Amino acid sequence: MKSKILTSVFATAILGLLLLTQCTNDDKDDLDPGTSSSELLVTTFSQAPTMDGAIDDMWSTAQKLVSTASVPPLGNRNTYLNSDGEGIEEDLGLFYPYSGEEENFTMRSGTYGSDIYFLIEWDDAEDSKDRQSWYFDSSDKLWKGEHKYANDANDKFYEDKFAFLFPIGTVDGFSSQSCYATCHTASSITTPKDKHTRHYLTTTGQKIDMWHWKRVRGTHNDRVDDQRIYAVDAPYTSGSNGRGGDTGTGQSGYSDNSQTLNNGSEDVSVPMYIVPDGTDYYWISEADVAGDAKLVTAVDADGVLTYDGGTIDPTGDADYNQGTGTKRFPSILTRDFTGDRADIEVIAVHTGSGWVCEVKRALDTGNDDDVVFASGTDLPFGFAIFNNAAIAHAIKGSLTLTFED
Repeated sequence: MKSKILTSVFATAILGLLLLTQCTNDDKDDLDPGTSSSELLVTTFSQAPTMDGAIDDMWSTAQKLVSTASVPPLGNRNTYLNSDGEGIEEDLGLFYPYSGEEENFTMRSGTYGSDIYFLIEWDDAEDSKDRQSWYFDSSDKLWKGEHKYANDANDKFYEDKFAFLFPIGTVDGFSSQSCYATCHTASSITTPKDKHTRHYLTTTGQKIDMWHWKRVRGTHNDRVDDQRIYAVDAPYTSGSNGRGGDTGTGQSGYSDNSQTLNNGSEDVSVPMYIVPDGTDYYWISEADVAGDAKLVTAVDADGVLTYDGGTIDPTGDADYNQGTGTKRFPSILTRDFTGDRADIEVIAVHTGSGWVCEVKRALDTGNDDDVVFASGTDLPFGFAIFNNAAIAHAIKGSLTLTFED
């Protein structure tokens, strides 16, 4: 009798242990991981998310960082050239006409094996990829690019982007100010230029890992541009101050689709490659160069382009008009990022109402220009969204990445 009682007690204990284990592991999906407005809590996944832009079930186990990024009224000077080439200066701010725009976003993160994953979502009705397209100015009979820096709300011709800044070790002011600690302001730029403002560092040896996703210049090969910032130039200049891509191999990344040719009387800028009769295309890839794209070899005083196999006469053709022409040419030649510059994978999907971006990188790439993600450490970071903007980004600073216990 005693033996039967002990056997029953033992079986009950085993069953309870199994139920507890089952609850601890399998029922994690049923728990509400909660939300935070400032902390990105990194969970541990039981399997890797599929990098396809679809939101897999395991993402429901990760806490959501729910917040809003805002475009600050940076500086108090806006300088640009009007249509007559005259310098115009207005007190509108360096981020005009984006100042005050807000971007609501959610972010989640988790690890599996030796990799860390991020899921970023934000609302955006337009998939912006019309980046400085070439158009024909019939008055000047010149090919020109759409403005990089918008002069008004209807003058935005750029691409959607996002960016992370992660400090590598100690970076002056970053713990309290995050990305604002690295940014020029109008008063700190000794020679203001047309809406130039750049991130910079002033202390030799300090470094920041910058992740810069670009709709046109990265989506084609599913990579975030892996960059870094460190101090090399004189402080408070509009130079790069060490900002650039991590080391690549060969020709890594994109370049301008531009060249200088003489039109018979002066040197002028024209596209390097075009796709004859192509419409609504926004970059030219290496595959395009090997296929349908043609090298522009000449231009005349009326803007007529010559390429191998034909000519393009834009005179009176609305398809090449500024802002609306469907045959405007891309401003960018794309190539794959290579080497250390290609460490960060991304799948970015525009749903018609917003972006869903899945990002993957090794916890430790072994590269001194990359931040190391390690359990037990809190890491301050900044995040920004560029809505059809070159530099006027909506910023959310003072964020912290923390690993789940």
